[in-house]
Amino acid sequence: MDLLGIAGWVFGALASLGALGAAYVRVRSDADNATAEIWKGEAEAQKARADRLEAQLDELSGRVARLEAENRHLSELVTGQAAIADLKSLVLAQHQELTSLIRTAPEGN
Repeated sequence: MDLLGIAGWVFGALASLGALGAAYVRVRSDADNATAEIWKGEAEAQKARADRLEAQLDELSGRVARLEAENRHLSELVTGQAAIADLKSLVLAQHQELTSLIRTAPEGN
């Protein structure tokens, strides 16, 4: 082999290595792009899920607030009815005592 043949062979080998390197970079780039698309789709799905969960949380927070207000109202009603029942028993007891005093009081006074 002469010098020109060796140079051609070396140049051909370097060109082949360059082509293989370019092919590797291209394949790697395509794989990276595919992975990026998958992650992008996943991120969009997670964002949509987070938005739905936030809407549900807002709805549940409103419902809890309404239930707490209703619970306070019902507690006030129950507490008020207990006070009325206590007042009723006191009035009945005092009425019975007054009635018995009137019956046992001497006549003519």
